This record gives sequence, C-alpha cells and structure tokens, in this order.
Amino acid sequence: MTRITFLPTSHLAVVWCGVAAALLFMFQVGAAQAQAPAPAPAQTGAVDVGITDRAGVLSSGDQDLLRGETDRIAFPLQVTRVEYLVFDDDGDNLNDTTERFAQDARPDLVADDRKKWAPGTLIVANDTSSRKVGIYCGDDVCAALDLFEGRHLDGALEAMKDPMRRGNHAVGLLSGAQAAADPTVLAPEPEGAPGWLPWALGGAGVVAAGAVGAGVAASRKKKATTARERYDRISREYGRIAGELTGLDVRANSLRSPLADAELRSQWEDVRDRFLSLDTVMGRIGDLRPDSTDAEFRAKAGDIDTAHTTVDQMLAAEQNIDQLFRMEQGDSDVRRRQLGDLHEDMLAAALGTKDERLAAEARALDARADDLARDTRSADFMDRYARLVVDYRLVVEAIRAREMAGVETAKDAGDRHAPRLYDRDWRAGYGYNGFVPYYVVSSWHAHDVQAAQAASSSTNTGYSNASFSGGGGSSGY
Repeated sequence: MTRITFLPTSHLAVVWCGVAAALLFMFQVGAAQAQAPAPAPAQTGAVDVGITDRAGVLSSGDQDLLRGETDRIAFPLQVTRVEYLVFDDDGDNLNDTTERFAQDARPDLVADDRKKWAPGTLIVANDTSSRKVGIYCGDDVCAALDLFEGRHLDGALEAMKDPMRRGNHAVGLLSGAQAAADPTVLAPEPEGAPGWLPWALGGAGVVAAGAVGAGVAASRKKKATTARERYDRISREYGRIAGELTGLDVRANSLRSPLADAELRSQWEDVRDRFLSLDTVMGRIGDLRPDSTDAEFRAKAGDIDTAHTTVDQMLAAEQNIDQLFRMEQGDSDVRRRQLGDLHEDMLAAALGTKDERLAAEARALDARADDLARDTRSADFMDRYARLVVDYRLVVEAIRAREMAGVETAKDAGDRHAPRLYDRDWRAGYGYNGFVPYYVVSSWHAHDVQAAQAASSSTNTGYSNASFSGGGGSSGY
C-alpha cells in the first residue's frame, strides 16, 4: 500500500510561496517580452537636416553642429529628415505656433491632407520667448520612435530643458533629437499604482484580491473610527455651546473697537446661524450610541462631519471673540500677544521682499508696533492698533502687486481670503479693511508658483486646430 505523507501547514505555505514566486517570475518575464517593442532597424544613410531660426539665436557654428551631429544619430529607417525650428513668438501653445508655421510657410512639413505631420519627418522646436520646447513627428516616425505621446515623448522633451535654461539652444535642440532616437529615455512613472501591478494582479489574483479586500476593510474601519471620535467630541461640545450661545452672541455684538467692522460681524452671524441649523442634523445622528455598530457610524459619517466642522468653527469663534473682547477691555497680556503675532508677520515681510523701500516701511511699522507694545494701557490703544493694521495692509498689498503678480493664480485658488473669525489662525485685525497678513499671501504665491511649474512641465499634445492630429507635443522650461 502506498503511504501518503502530509506536510505540515507551515511547509505547505513555503511550497505555495515558492510556486507563486515562480509563477510571478514567469508572468513578469512574459509580460516584459510581450511589451518590449522590437527595436526599429537603424538606417545607414544620413537624414536631411533643416534649420529655421526665427529668433536669431543660432550662430553659423551652431547650425554646423546641428547638421554634423544629427548625421551621427542612429535613427530608424522611417526618419528621413529632421527639422529644427526656433521661434520667438511667445505664444500660449507651441503646438499651435509650429502647426501654423508649417501650414503657412512650410507645407512640406505636413501631410498631403494637411491634418498630420509629413511622413518621415521629425521636428524639434523651441520658442525662446514662451520658453517651451516641442517634438513632433509624422505617423510613421511616431510609431517607430514611440513619440506620439507618453513617457518617451515626456523624457525626450525633458532632455532639452536644461540646455535651454542655460541659453544653449543648439545643444538643447540636438539633445531633443538624440533623446527622441533613444528608446531608453523615459520620464519617471507617475505616482500611483506601481508598474508591476497589472501583471501581479493577473499572476496572483487571489493574493491581490485579498490585499485589496484588506485595504477596503481598513478604509471602512478608519472611516468608522473617525466618525466615532468626531461624534464623541460633538456630544461633549454641542450642548455646552448651545447653552452659552445667547451670552456669546451678546458678547460678540458688544464689541465696539474699529476692528469689529461689518465684515467681522457677518462672519459671526454666518457661523452662529450654521450652528443653529445643526438642530436638524443632530436629530438625525442623535440615535447613535457608544455601542452602535461601525456600519451605523459609517452611514451617518456625512452628517457627523458637517456637525463636527461647524462645532469646531464655533469653538474657534468663541475663543477669538473672547480674545478681542479682552483686548478691548484693556487686557495687557492679550494686547501684547496680538502685537507679537503682528510683529512676526512684519518681520517676515521685511525679510521676504526684495524691494528695499518696502522692507524699510515694514521695519518702520514694526517699530510702531514695538512702541505700542510698551503702551498697552493707552486709552487709544485699539484705534492705534487698527491704524497700524491699515498701514501695514498697504505694504503687504504693494509687495504682492510688485513681486507676486507675475505668476498666474492657480485654478484651484477659489475664494481666497484672510483667516476668518471662526478659523483657529485668526488674529485681531485679519480681514479688517481687507487686510491679509504677509504669511498668507506668500503661501498663496508659493502655491501658485508650484502649480505653474507643474503645469509648464507637463506635456501638451493638443492643438487649437481641431482637424489637426499630428503626433508629439510640447512642454515648458
């Protein structure tokens, strides 16, 4: 009789891991072999090289360099000519600039139907004014070099940028042609799912499905936990604030300094009225208990989030109203703290601006704040503080207009404003007569710069001419 020996569970796990690893290796190798395009055969004859320099930045030596070095590039047979174009148009879209130039002045660069780039053509372009580079190709060239769009096009454009930034236009153009011919030049993978995920899912579907399931479960658990924590805070604070709301409203409306202007009062009315409207929301979530299930908390997470946001803002408004009230009543400690925050912002403005006159004005205002800090019991303290805020607003606005207006506002900027009464980073004077502190406007500017850099570095493959669908694209540097 044949004797069957069963392996221990731990041994079976090791065996299955080995099998899975082997399968994944085979899938990886197979995928790599399937995805790797066959290299296009390199041609032995020289390609035709054309150069158009509308910006006047290429010397005769530069043009000789482009012709000589382009002949050394191992292009596939599909590439029969390389056209180098340099513009000085400062247009919004280099794709449009190049396409219009070809249609109007160089019809040989477009196909017979005038809807694509001419077969056999590789175009490398630069606009010195708009600081954009472009690479374009006929369909056959795009297919051979994988340049229609994607990581190789992105990488080839990126190879042009550093020389262009240094003003070396010839090397930048040549780098674009060389990178276009080199299939190993690839832009980094975009952040997100790793490149091996598709075949890993295919080769180990059960394992991956389990991992995805675990991730979903963890996300659901986190959502329920967050809802519980927020509900607990709401339960503690909502009733207390509701009981003290009348007194808080009286205190808010008793503020009499110049800082308590119509804008500040409207901010208080906004958060107060939103808090009063929570009665309906609290009714919908009032049946939750500490022993309620995760599913019950998840089902009401939206209402809990709404209530939590409003309660949190009411807590901040309560604290800020109290600070302003105490400031008006002559509390020296509160007055010094508020002046201290203003001092830090003025110092940041003086150090941050490149304009010496504005820096000097910021320092002069800081000196006034220092003088006021030594006279916190003055009867006209609040009036002097308000005047200081108004004068400082003019300096910040001048810095913003002169040094922060050159970058287009980010599309996600929305309704930008100073911190409001119900924000935790509100300070006395924020929003008064439109005052926005320097640290806020500088953070907006930093965000705009980052957004502009991200937009300019991304590849644009579109044309305003809807009937034109040539391959390739452009990117800013």
